[in-house]
Amino acid sequence: MSITCISCHQATRRLNPTQADIIQQPESGEWGIDLLLACPHCGQPYSAWVLNWDVVPLKGITANSPSTPHTHHKPAD
Repeated sequence: MSITCISCHQATRRLNPTQADIIQQPESGEWGIDLLLACPHCGQPYSAWVLNWDVVPLKGITANSPSTPHTHHKPAD
């Protein structure tokens, strides 16, 4: 499945993560993750709200595990 960006109209199967803040909703008091994602082609921002109990740790992979995938970010110019 892919989505079509509303800005550049390119189809993509991946959005780039730009922010993931754990916050409490003032209206409901529920805790969750405020995700900001961006189109890899044009940078159009998208947002998503994920409730804390919907986040599931990957079994067998921890932050200190040698099997943890490494993400390398290119420094901004």
